[in-house]
Amino acid sequence: MYQWRKFEFFEEKLGGKCKIPDEITGKIQCASSGRGKLVIGCDDGTVSLLDRGLNFNFAFQAHTFSALFLQMLKQRNFLVSIGEDEQISPQQLGMCLKVFDLDKMQPEGSSTTSPDCIGILRIFTNQFPQAKITSFLVLEEAPPILLIAIGLDNGCIYCIKGDIARERITRFKLQVDSASVDGNSYVTGLGFRVDGQALLLFAVTPNSVSLFSMQSQPPRRQTLDQIGCDVNSVAMSDRSELIIGRPEAVYFYEIDGRGPCWAFEGEKKFLGWYRGYLLCVIADQEMERTHLIFMT
Repeated sequence: MYQWRKFEFFEEKLGGKCKIPDEITGKIQCASSGRGKLVIGCDDGTVSLLDRGLNFNFAFQAHTFSALFLQMLKQRNFLVSIGEDEQISPQQLGMCLKVFDLDKMQPEGSSTTSPDCIGILRIFTNQFPQAKITSFLVLEEAPPILLIAIGLDNGCIYCIKGDIARERITRFKLQVDSASVDGNSYVTGLGFRVDGQALLLFAVTPNSVSLFSMQSQPPRRQTLDQIGCDVNSVAMSDRSELIIGRPEAVYFYEIDGRGPCWAFEGEKKFLGWYRGYLLCVIADQEMERTHLIFMT
């Protein structure tokens, strides 16, 4: 039996343990968590680590300009980031992917430290032209192999697989949706699923839900649904079900298509999953409030 609890935010207050540490001065762009840490990336290229009590531990300069995406890995104490670095041309920033080993700290100066950056890759090349990054996900295979999926606003997914530290990688591209006139082809969410020997990748756009069989060469695409959702409205359950949030309901997907749904109205601003709970942030247009709903 599913249960839901509803909380209303009447006003926002920052104070006490909820206050952002004074050491974080940039605008927050992205975040990730793991191993008892909250990792925050800002528009000045800095990445800050906080403990469970949201106390500031340390910060370091991960990118020259903005840190856009972060993911803490589970098997190893690694942080993977995507950000803007040195300019290639006046019109183009160098978008880089970096891997940091948080167990190895390198001194930067007398008062600051930085984790060892064990790998740097340029995301865009002549064969993989630049586009706006809209989603990002990392899967840890047998160490040291990583499979990185980068969703773009042109309906493509750039994939990077291999040992990033030794630059032993392969790159390939998946096409989810063709670029559309209304601009609704961008990849809003990604989700990996491992079924025995089968590796699968869910991909969501505003108008579709697709599934790629990654063990096929080339990967085979299957359309699961002709509806999709916006950015931040995609999550994966503990059972590797894809979850998307739409104004009319929250939908669950298995590898063979759409499964159960929970019908409740409201624009889904954010979906997340944590230890059996689905977190759903909903905009209430009539009351001009934002509701936070937990479901089990």
